Amino acid sequence: MAEEARPIKNKIVKNSFWNFLMTFFGKMGGLIFAILLARFLLPEKFGIYRLAMSITLILLTFADVGINQTLIRYFSDSLKKTGIKKAISEYKYLLKLKLFLTLILAGLLLIFAYPLAMYVFQKPLLFYPLLFSSIYLLIYSFESFYSAFFYIVEKVGYLTIKQFMFEVIRIFGALAVFIFIASQYHILGIIGILTLSTAFALVFAIYNLNKLLPSLFEKSKEKLVDYDKKRINLFLSYLVVGGSLIVIFGYVDIVMLGIFLSSEFVGFYAAALALATGLATLINIANVLLPVFTQSKKDNLNQIFAQVFKYTTLITIPMIFGVLFLGNYLIKSIYGQNYLPATLPLYFLAFLMLEIPITNSLKSLFTAREQPKYFVKILIGATIMNILLNYILITSLLKISMNWAIAGAAIATLTSRYFYFFGLSFHAKKQLNVSINLKNLIKPIIASIIMISILFGINSYIGDINYLIGICEIVGGILIYFLIMFLIKGITKKDLLLIKEVIR
Repeated sequence: MAEEARPIKNKIVKNSFWNFLMTFFGKMGGLIFAILLARFLLPEKFGIYRLAMSITLILLTFADVGINQTLIRYFSDSLKKTGIKKAISEYKYLLKLKLFLTLILAGLLLIFAYPLAMYVFQKPLLFYPLLFSSIYLLIYSFESFYSAFFYIVEKVGYLTIKQFMFEVIRIFGALAVFIFIASQYHILGIIGILTLSTAFALVFAIYNLNKLLPSLFEKSKEKLVDYDKKRINLFLSYLVVGGSLIVIFGYVDIVMLGIFLSSEFVGFYAAALALATGLATLINIANVLLPVFTQSKKDNLNQIFAQVFKYTTLITIPMIFGVLFLGNYLIKSIYGQNYLPATLPLYFLAFLMLEIPITNSLKSLFTAREQPKYFVKILIGATIMNILLNYILITSLLKISMNWAIAGAAIATLTSRYFYFFGLSFHAKKQLNVSINLKNLIKPIIASIIMISILFGINSYIGDINYLIGICEIVGGILIYFLIMFLIKGITKKDLLLIKEVIR
């Protein structure tokens, strides 16, 4: 067991480092991109853009998440146990399925763009963005499919490079749109830049996979190796349902706000959500863990997951406290004075920074052990809860104000996501004997409270916070937090050695 645990640990450390860099580039780039859009489009057009993307991503999931995760699960398993020929057979089957579903969904978006814009959301500005998004859907679907192979061959570094170039292209492309294109075409220009950036990422992925896994693209007259299609379809069906529910789960708030509120308030909520989820997914290593969980013995899962939970809480807890303390200043500094109404929902959405990375890791655990039915069952209940809570809270709090209506969407999202999190935790303990040690929360919370108390005391003498003071407080808060964690033994020498190993 110890011999197996050591190479597994090394895999996690190495791939987690590259995954962290990739996620960091993606989320920092995404945040910069969102800031550019928010500042140049202003709340109304930013709300239209986010609504169009939400509808597109809901459709995209039916051809994306389930197939990609199935590819990672079965190609990785076949490659290790039976060789490349069976893996290639499974790949070709999933590729055909991906093509079929993607073309249908892109066609549906083209057909229903007009009725959605005019009759459902009653926002005519939404029509052309939905039309253009069908092309983006088509290209993104295949880009994400081929990117999954880099996790299988454990070459996450390629994804990091691809992500960096993608972010550079879309950020500078967005700037070019805002500088050279008339304002009435800004939303369409941004969707065009996203599509071109994604097309570049697809070409990059295929070019490098042709060197790493040339068998994927070789034309062979040999008969495909038999594989268990029924087993794959059963596994895939759970993931397609689960993946679809996840996206509905994730975007129902924006869609409902789009129905009941003006585009401007959709923009406020989208700005808060982008900030909270962007920070949360900096800690997301779920895709890296999937091949590791797949190839690990069941006895080792609890030990591996315990480390994932410990280091996730170590980082996310102080981040939550930091956002609660500086939320108003963060919104004003990042998005501008026009977006201050986004502060209220941000205070609730900040707690997603703990839930999202842990939930994604739990999902990877069930997927790796071919037990997706458990998280799908919980997700059905959580999605129904999310839809009902969003409707009830948005419509009820709308009677008070639009600000409280978007706060209602945040409360609904937070409540239903934590219901999902605790449901997954219960089944992980029951089915896989993997438990979450909540004691790991205590020391980070203590250190975070002390950190915030010190910063609050300093602020009582400072008054207004400018950019320089804000940056100094963030850096100072980080130093205070880790110093306290070291003093109360929340961080040990073993942890420091692991950090040193990651840096190497």
